[in-house]
Amino acid sequence: MPILSERALSGLRAYKYVSAGYTLLDDIHQPFWNWFVEILPRWLAPNLITLTGVSGLVLAYFVSLYYVPTFSEIAPRWVYFLNGAAGLIYLHLDCIDGKQARRTKSSSPLGQLFDHGCDALSVHLAVTSIGTSIGVGFTKWTVLGVMSIMGPWLLAHWEEYHSGIMLYGNGYWGVTEANYLMVLLHFFTAAVGPAVWQVTISKLLHLSLPWPLHDGLLVKHALLVIVACFAVEQASGQSWRMFVTGVSGKMPADERGHKQLGRGPAASHMFQLALVLILGVLVMAEPWPTTNQWRAVFGGFGIVYALQATKLIMDHMCKEPFEILWWPVVALVLLLANSRAQLLDSAITSWGFAAVMIVGYLYYITAVINEICGFLGIRCLTIKPSTE
Repeated sequence: MPILSERALSGLRAYKYVSAGYTLLDDIHQPFWNWFVEILPRWLAPNLITLTGVSGLVLAYFVSLYYVPTFSEIAPRWVYFLNGAAGLIYLHLDCIDGKQARRTKSSSPLGQLFDHGCDALSVHLAVTSIGTSIGVGFTKWTVLGVMSIMGPWLLAHWEEYHSGIMLYGNGYWGVTEANYLMVLLHFFTAAVGPAVWQVTISKLLHLSLPWPLHDGLLVKHALLVIVACFAVEQASGQSWRMFVTGVSGKMPADERGHKQLGRGPAASHMFQLALVLILGVLVMAEPWPTTNQWRAVFGGFGIVYALQATKLIMDHMCKEPFEILWWPVVALVLLLANSRAQLLDSAITSWGFAAVMIVGYLYYITAVINEICGFLGIRCLTIKPSTE
């Protein structure tokens, strides 16, 4: 049975991308990105550029997994440098794939979906790389950092679904700045070593600070608190625009399609997405017996996140009613229930969960890509020769 209906595919064909919130740093980079794309061969498909960037993040992910499995080991300095280089390459390739599409006259809704779908997966990869560099360990701080990055990113696409506009920043701070900050964090760790993140704030500043800053708060914890504060600020702004200013529901009819808009649907959609994140918090907070099991659960949830984000992005582009995919939610609930009841060996359930998520994700995205390619008469990773 196809995943996308004829109505959804028709809505996708009529999709028009609208973005806003670009920053000064984006403007400064435009000449470089324009030059960079001009030296690329015209046969190079835009989606292949995106996939190349993601592949670098995946490589860094598995290298980090080998050297820093618990987010607390000290890796060779080149591992941190690799994470920074992978992030830097992805940053720039992610900004030129659209330019290559326009240059080669191969722009299509699939390109936008492929781009943002890869971004959804890269969020988990980026979170993992940060944990590697600052040595956060398997603690409540890990969960705080994960949700502080995953939550606002997902809400940005929730807002786009209801407003029709993807906000990349506030004009001063945006995606490019955040990515550069992550890259600099990795390069800084490569230069001075990860031990700098394990120092207390009071020792770093050579000051006697009041509790709880005096003894317990490490530099890595302070960094995560700052990230969490930014996350709360961003999520508050997104919620304010949706529920107070009433942006949702004001979309023109030709852009609305069959979407469910308004404050009520926006609240329902937010609740569904929050449910996914809360279940993720609960399963990650479980006392998994081994490092491998925790990493399997952590990686599996990253796939769940990418899958639900891709579904949200796709429904926005197809102008369809949004509802999360429920089978990954059921899988999370069963995983959590078994962890509490201990009916099955946790090694079986943790690795089984990860395997099911990977297979389900690959099936879903390949099916969607094939359906879109067939409907639009295009190719995903190559440029179809012109018939003109």
